[in-house]
Amino acid sequence: MSFVSVVVNQQWTRAQSLDEVTRLLQQYVAIDTANPPGDTTKAADFLASILEREGIPVTRYESAPGKAILYARLKATVTPASGKAILLLHHMDVVPADRAQWKTDPFIPTIQGGDLWGRGSMDMKGQAVAQLVAFLMLKRQNVPRTRDVILMAEPDEEVGGTLGARWMIANHYAELDPEYVIDEGGFGSTDLFAPNKTVYGISVAEKKIVWLKLRAEGVAGHGSQPTDTNPNDRLVRALARLLAEPGSRNLTEPVARSLQASDQPSVIDIMKARVGAFAQNKFTNAIQKSTISVTWFRSGVGDPPKINVIPSIAEAGLDCRVLPGTTKDQWIAEIARRLGDPAIKIELINESDDPVVTSQDSPLYNNIAAAITRAHPGAIVTPMLIPYGTDSNAFRARGVKSYGIFPALLPADVVSSMHSDGEHISLASVREGAQLFFEALRDTLAVR
Repeated sequence: MSFVSVVVNQQWTRAQSLDEVTRLLQQYVAIDTANPPGDTTKAADFLASILEREGIPVTRYESAPGKAILYARLKATVTPASGKAILLLHHMDVVPADRAQWKTDPFIPTIQGGDLWGRGSMDMKGQAVAQLVAFLMLKRQNVPRTRDVILMAEPDEEVGGTLGARWMIANHYAELDPEYVIDEGGFGSTDLFAPNKTVYGISVAEKKIVWLKLRAEGVAGHGSQPTDTNPNDRLVRALARLLAEPGSRNLTEPVARSLQASDQPSVIDIMKARVGAFAQNKFTNAIQKSTISVTWFRSGVGDPPKINVIPSIAEAGLDCRVLPGTTKDQWIAEIARRLGDPAIKIELINESDDPVVTSQDSPLYNNIAAAITRAHPGAIVTPMLIPYGTDSNAFRARGVKSYGIFPALLPADVVSSMHSDGEHISLASVREGAQLFFEALRDTLAVR
């Protein structure tokens, strides 16, 4: 029986589901959880009020002042349970928004042409509402459950997750201990992955985050008298050498050998075999190679910097996302080689866990794929590598099968609106995501 027929039997029509999605997403996006400071108290209050009205008990944790974590659990309806819990995970915090650059207020949700515009609508309050509605429907429909289902909303993901998912793992893992995690990462699209093909990517791995600070030191002086000890010149020349090489496939021999150590096909090889030729865009480029983005420069004397003063220090930040198989030390050695200046200091600012690849051979993965193909016959469903980091990686390190998926069709412009000055999402896609989440959970919970 499909989700739609189930909910119609319970007087919960497609129109009503869209109304609920619209109302919940408007209310959620209107709560400013920009990080920093990333205070999630009001967001946790909002979610708790919804769950408690439905008779679902809520547990609250606080990893630090203002860093609220919300936890709710639907218990298995059969004894003994057939396995450990499924964890529906989302982060409540969002990145900051420059109001001056938005056409609408980022924290006053605006609906235009069926899309909701606002900070966090895509990353990731839209998916959060889809998970929440599916979770509520499991309770409302009294769906038989052979295992527990947990809904957890946490802070701090946008700044590394130390006070969010990682804090829960370190301090309250026994309350979680899931077999599966469903988190952000993958999605469906008719144009992002391949031209004119409906492709749903379920993320089973992500690239390693390696954030670096470069520091060039020199001698301060008067801007009217150029010298070869200007740290700005040294840093600019080194960055030019770094960026001139075409990417991570041009690696030193030891790194290349480490990437070839396994005879198993990579996630990207599997994806290419299923999808065919990728569309040419920044997303597909990023999932195929290790990448470097120069994200900031810091130099000059005074504020604003004096134009006639040569500073003694120049710094730059590198956001590096590294393919599985390359260690942090290998990558830093590669960066040093390409900079070509041993006097430039390289400081590690942050690194994520080494990537672990989740197997696609599981009932939950198969049921997610089946729900998608029922809704979109002929759609290609494939495991995928994602170019950004999520909290799933912390669970994968503990052997948890973690899948990043928002099971909805998203145009490339919606995906690229994450963290942008025009973030938006289709309300119909959030409703569809709730529907397909419900179907996949229902079918997995039926397995003994």
